[in-house]
Formats: sequence, C-alpha cells, structure tokens
Amino acid sequence: MTLELYITRRFLRAILVVILVIGGLSFLLTSVENIRITAANDAPVNAALVLTLFQLPEIMGETFPLILMLGALAAFLGLSRTSEMVIVRASGISGLRVLLMPVIAALVMGGIATTIYNPIVAASSATADAMKARITQSEQSVLSFAGGSLWLRQGLPSGQTVIQASEASAEGSALKGVRLHQFAPDNRLTTRVEADGAQLGDEVWVLNGVRRWNLDLGEEASLGPAEQLPQLRLPTNLTAEQIQDSFAPPNSIPIWELPDFIAQLEQAGFSATRHRVFLQSELARPALFVAMVLIGAGFSLRHVRFGQTGVMILFAIFAGFSLYFFKDIAETLGGNGDIPVALAAWSAPVAAILLALGLLLHLEDG
Repeated sequence: MTLELYITRRFLRAILVVILVIGGLSFLLTSVENIRITAANDAPVNAALVLTLFQLPEIMGETFPLILMLGALAAFLGLSRTSEMVIVRASGISGLRVLLMPVIAALVMGGIATTIYNPIVAASSATADAMKARITQSEQSVLSFAGGSLWLRQGLPSGQTVIQASEASAEGSALKGVRLHQFAPDNRLTTRVEADGAQLGDEVWVLNGVRRWNLDLGEEASLGPAEQLPQLRLPTNLTAEQIQDSFAPPNSIPIWELPDFIAQLEQAGFSATRHRVFLQSELARPALFVAMVLIGAGFSLRHVRFGQTGVMILFAIFAGFSLYFFKDIAETLGGNGDIPVALAAWSAPVAAILLALGLLLHLEDG
C-alpha cells in the first residue's frame, strides 16, 4: 500500500505542476484577448481581468483531460528515469498494478468534475457571457423557458415585443398557442395579442386566429372586447437561426438542472439532442479521465535505456489530441442525430481505454 500511495503522490504532484503551468498560460492569453475587447468598447482594464477569472473555470475544465495525460506522462517518465519502475518490476509488481491508484484517482477527479465542478463552470460561464454582453453592448439570448411555455423577445425601433408560446416546431419558425405583449419605446404596455398559431416569414410573424386588445387607453377607459382578425402580420427582426442559437448552451446549465431543461425543450417541440449529448459526455467524463491517464502511462512506462523518449512523448501527445479529435467528431455526429447519443458520448473514451490497455499489456508481455 505504501508503494501505491507514493506513486499516487508523485502523480498528483505532477498534475498540480501542469495545472499551474497551463492555468497561467490560459490566464495570460485570455487576458490579452479580453483587454483587446474592453479597449475596443471603452471599458476599464480591470473588467477584462474579472471577465478572465470568470472564463477560466470553463477553460480549465476543457483542458483538464489533457492536463491529466501530461501529468501521467511526467510522473511515470520521472519514475522511469530514476529506475524506480525497474525496482518495482524486479520486486514482482506489474505495471498495471502500479497504475491502479492513479486510475482510481482519475475516476474520483472525474466524478468531482461532473458533480461539483460542472455547476461551478455553468455559473461562471453564464456570468462571463452576461458580462461580455454588457461590455460589447450586444444582445443575449432572446429565448427562455418558464411555466411550461417558451418566451421570445424581439426589439424594434417601435418598441419591444414579448412572445409566449405553448409549443414550437423543431426549427423554431412555427408557434402554437401564441400570446404577444407589445411595448412602446418608453416601456408602456400598449397591445396584447392572442393567436392560435404564428409562422415566421421574411422579417414578419404571420399570425392566424387573432384576438387583439388595445391596452393604451388611459386609466379611466375599459378594456372592451377583443378585436377578431383572421390574420395579422407583425414585423420582426428574428430569424429561425437566431431562435435556435438562443438556446442556453449546454455548458451554461448545471448538470443537475440539465434533465429538466431537456424535458422543457422537448415539451416545447424543440430538439434536445445537442443537450442530451452534452449530458452523456459529462457522465462519461470519468472514463475520459481514465483514458487520458492510461495513454500517458502507456507511452512512459518503458525504461529510458530503450531510448526514443522524445518520440514516445510525441506519440502520447498525438494520441491525446487524436482522442479529442475523435471525441469532437462523435459528439458532432450525435448532436446532428446521425448516430445514437450514447455512442457519441461514450465511444471515444471507451475505445481509448481499450487501446491503451492493449498497449500496456503488450509492454508488460514484451
């Protein structure tokens, strides 16, 4: 047990060093980009630093699998350079047994990343997006969900319009059970409109089965009956692409709230495949962490007397980036509905674990 704890300490110490190096570089590069953004929008420089701090958790979360691989590579190369691995093997302990505690540590870190770190990243990402929108004076999401309905907001020179719908088509261009509230430029509520359905056209909403109330009547006037219209055309600056892009990105939703958000999306008629893929990818994160540790160990457990250490390091880095590339392709195909969600999320880490175990078994037999 003492040996396992010693190797685990070496492994965790190497990971900490890599975290500090990559975290410092990420902070520096992100700060430079944010300073450029704040300078272009006449915002103070300290806003760029605060924005960077809120963006850093997401950046580190994305790079942590690579950090694990580099940490494993550094730790086991160090053990091989000092001939400690030779002594361990000479005592009858296999390389796979040496890897047991680092693999368990990777599983624990993966569980923490999924259950605890993910909500932190979601909160910091949402704050960073809101802060960046304020700095650049750009619009944030025009779509939200509440009370089993979806809500859209559009802004025109004539004023704001808030649209509520009970259901929508998958592409967001057709709505059912529609209510609209129109506001004047001074934020006075002027008109309420109810419609059986609405179709998004070229810069216009075409409403069918319309009931309209004029609310800009003064304090003493009564509301009166609704004006019945077979069809009504209202100008809009929204497009179907904008509506689809306005969904909260999966990484801005805590994993504990993601199943409810997916249910709301599907209840409203939208496709939640992209969010389902993200949810499964988060659940597969411990397996991805294990795969990265095994890849790093597989290319560094050889004794240095065999030479080609630099080549093995390059192979390990290439294998890690290849896993990232394959994972992105699989998740993209899954998000588009071309392959099953579970296959998109789990195929890359499971395949990487099997290949790395095959390499380790080959080295042990060799």
